[in-house]
This record gives sequence, structure tokens and C-alpha cells, in this order.
Amino acid sequence: MYSSIFALCLILSLLDLTSATPIVRKSLNPNYLQKRYPVTTSSFATDSEWPTNVLFLGATQTYGFWVPMDGSWYDLGGITCLGLPAYAEGPCNGMTINAVGVVAGDGPCSFLGNDGYSATLAGDAGDGWFAVAPPQNIISAKCG
Repeated sequence: MYSSIFALCLILSLLDLTSATPIVRKSLNPNYLQKRYPVTTSSFATDSEWPTNVLFLGATQTYGFWVPMDGSWYDLGGITCLGLPAYAEGPCNGMTINAVGVVAGDGPCSFLGNDGYSATLAGDAGDGWFAVAPPQNIISAKCG
């Protein structure tokens, strides 16, 4: 008899505890990706939205940024790149690059990579992309 009363009290106390403390469940699929700026696909073409004189190509992304044309070396960790088509922003030395381009008329520009890459590009019209071999992070750049 005592065991049945004890079991009944135990069950009632457990039911009381569980109903008094509901479990809050968080979403299994939180939305971490959010649009940060109203950027258009023509960002590389218009100076008012995202001035660009250097372009990097890394896998499926094209990164654009501005290097001041004063002939000084700049650490690309302090320059922000805009990556399209993902509209991602970040430091320009944080991605693996396989090609470099300079906007016509904005050269010459020089680049140094973290695995021995070194090049100076004239930025003449029709130059196109220059391969970075082996693909690597570009650490420093200067233009002008």
C-alpha cells in the first residue's frame, strides 16, 4: 500500500514540475544570412556606390576594391572588398585569389601574395585578367 501511494505522489509531483517549467525550443534553422547594405549589381561600375580600381577573381566570386593611387604600399587587411554575386564584404587579404585585374587607366598596380606571388600590372585597356599561380592570398598592393 505504501508503495502505491509513494508511486502516485511521485507521478503527481513530476507532472507538477514539468507543467510549471516549459522548455523553450529555439529554431533549428536560424537565418544567419542577412542583407547588410542596399547594393546593386552595378556596384563595380559606379563610383558613387563602390569605387573600384582593382578586381580579384577567386573561385566563383569577383572582388572589387579601391587602392589609393599614391604609390604607397597598402596592407589589404585594412581595405574592404565587395564580393559578387554574394554581396559579401570583408578584408581583401582573406580569400584565395586565382586572377587579378586592374581597371583601365588606373595602373600601374603592384601586388604581393603570401606564397611568393609578385606582379606589376599596367592597367591598359584590354589587358584582362592576370593569373595568380599558385592561387593564394594577396597581402599587399600599391597603385600609381
